[in-house]
Amino acid sequence: MKVKIMVMGLLLAFVTKIHAQTSNKQVVIVTGSASGIGKATCERLIKEGYIVYGGDIQVDNNKYLDSLGGHAMLLDVTRDDQVKTAVERVIKEQGKIDILFNNAGFGVMGTNEETSMEDAQKVMDVNFYGYVRMIKAVLPQMRTQKSGRIINTTSMGGKIYFPLAGIYHASKHALEGWLDVLRLEVKEFGIKVVIIEPGFINTNFYNVSGAYGKKYGANTAYRHIFEPIAKAPLPKMSEPEVIAKAVDKAITRKNPKTRYVKGKNAKMLMWMRRTFGDKMYDRIVMSRLK
Repeated sequence: MKVKIMVMGLLLAFVTKIHAQTSNKQVVIVTGSASGIGKATCERLIKEGYIVYGGDIQVDNNKYLDSLGGHAMLLDVTRDDQVKTAVERVIKEQGKIDILFNNAGFGVMGTNEETSMEDAQKVMDVNFYGYVRMIKAVLPQMRTQKSGRIINTTSMGGKIYFPLAGIYHASKHALEGWLDVLRLEVKEFGIKVVIIEPGFINTNFYNVSGAYGKKYGANTAYRHIFEPIAKAPLPKMSEPEVIAKAVDKAITRKNPKTRYVKGKNAKMLMWMRRTFGDKMYDRIVMSRLK
């Protein structure tokens, strides 16, 4: 009998220890986790011992998470029901949410005049309102905890601009402004808001936006812009791991920066616009089309 009690006691102590170790791990939700920046970030954070939930609409591509010890979720950030279900699942299984990394997004290549309202609304629904939905869903839990970090992929495109990317730039400019206000509003609850502004990153982003470019460039009044851009080689790009590393810093530093600018040409192009002003920046950009 004594031996049985001792064994049960040892088992209970072991289970308690494992639970304590698990509960001390930080819990992260990543959107757009199936590829690119989201995937690189999930892989890095899982390797470092975080409990990672990755949400994406690409179900098959997202399954790698389960094999790495993470948690794959179906998550369309444009759908209130899927956002609610995903956040509730994490809270039910882990009892907390320490970090939200908002990363889902895409771009449309087309002129402001010719991009359809349907496509424009689609971009805003993912790139802007998708972030808003996710943040509104996690904030009650983070306020209760009196802690949390909300890290967001915006873009150098939230500070600069190129032809044929008007609606994409609009989504990122809007997001930057909204997040600046959010940072002020949630500070007293112990919640930190961080913006990551990538430059040119080697992801599927350009394939997706390029497909829209073929659609809108086929019969356009703006051929003088479409043709040189279509013929131009893609710029040199950084790998997604550069951004994953920045996300890691934003999580681990006691007082993270408000913004992290990372990736090819981001700092240079943002500096150029800030230093020389809009008219000179316009000339530089348009000179590349000749």
